[in-house]
Amino acid sequence: MPRRRWPTESELNERLSLAAAWLLRHRIAGRQIWPVSAGGDEASLWGGTVDAVCAVAALRRCGRQIAAVLDDVDLGATKRWITTQQNKDGSFSSGEFAFAGAEPTAWALIALYEIAPGTRSREIDRGLAYLETCVDTGDGSVASTPSGELPRTMPSALTLWAFALWRHRDDLQDKIVSYLLRCQDNASHGWGVTSAARPNPATTAQVLVAFQAARVPAEAFQLAVEYVVDQQRDSGRWPNSLDEWHTAYDRTALQVTNKCANSGTAWCLLALARLEDHRSRTACLRAVDFLLNTDQTVSGPNLVRGSWALWDDGAHRHVWLTGQVVVAIAAWRGALPPRGLRREGMRLTNWLLSVVDFLVNRAPLISTLGVIGAVVALTIDTSDAGLRDRLVGDGVTFRQSLLTSGLGTAMLGAISWVFRGARNWRARARE
Repeated sequence: MPRRRWPTESELNERLSLAAAWLLRHRIAGRQIWPVSAGGDEASLWGGTVDAVCAVAALRRCGRQIAAVLDDVDLGATKRWITTQQNKDGSFSSGEFAFAGAEPTAWALIALYEIAPGTRSREIDRGLAYLETCVDTGDGSVASTPSGELPRTMPSALTLWAFALWRHRDDLQDKIVSYLLRCQDNASHGWGVTSAARPNPATTAQVLVAFQAARVPAEAFQLAVEYVVDQQRDSGRWPNSLDEWHTAYDRTALQVTNKCANSGTAWCLLALARLEDHRSRTACLRAVDFLLNTDQTVSGPNLVRGSWALWDDGAHRHVWLTGQVVVAIAAWRGALPPRGLRREGMRLTNWLLSVVDFLVNRAPLISTLGVIGAVVALTIDTSDAGLRDRLVGDGVTFRQSLLTSGLGTAMLGAISWVFRGARNWRARARE
């Protein structure tokens, strides 16, 4: 079975504190805002500041030891800067891309919610009103701008998330949910970057995060959860994805294609963090183990220590990536039972269910080994004196023990096989 080690509290505190210190070091000098990448001197809303804000808010909920690292961060000043990035039409400018649209506007509203949950303001109302103009009220799809470009999954999911956090326009939320469910791939039950694109786990996880924020019933997206779990690699990570799109505003600009890289591991961990089924919990445990013990840079120069890398970027580290990983790990940690008997009970249950999974997934092999053992036992000639000399104990006893073990193993394999068949039948029935 793959390694699934529970990190200790001290290890979680140490690694999250390293990440907090990295975020603190890479603010724009003398200001409470962040660039897209470490070492940058140009502030960015999307990809920099909003992701750092979400990470800081999540880290401050992780206890005083970690929060103390961030005492120097003034999110009030950050909030004031974010509002200066709003345009007259209510949208927010990205800073990284050559357009203002649904994605940076939704992210700005999500970050403002993290700073002051439930505190509405004129800027927030204008931002929500702008997002309304990006929604097709006929089918519930969402495009990057109101100009009628091809609707995509990411702006739809982010807009739904922002509406849900600010409890805005339940009618539009229902339409967006219906649109996304119609766009779900019938075979894999995942989502791609558009309704016609190949599904990928990162985009699917974005939809699941939005669905949970909008309180969509779990049974409506359970098959998508299973798709995400099945896409996890043996190492514990999920593949990354790239979202590309055009907008009417930038078609004549030098940058004709906007690109957004999505961390599969961060998004999938965030999507599964609060789910209570065994497979989701196991997938989260493997992801956290990968992020903390394989993927995080824990030594080296200040430029990289405490951060995560994207693909093969080497020393090039992005604020958005470390911010999103931190948010996902903190969400997983926050969903665990308090330390004590309940958490130890979860660990024991997870181990037992992992053993059951091991047996079920190897039912044919177990049955075969049991039958072979029983056949070998039946071929033993217990009257052979040489055999009795070579064996410890009586030959009849040995044959009987081998026969019993073989039949028992075969029966265990058969039961596991039946259980697996029933599980697969239930999965097909849900489809």
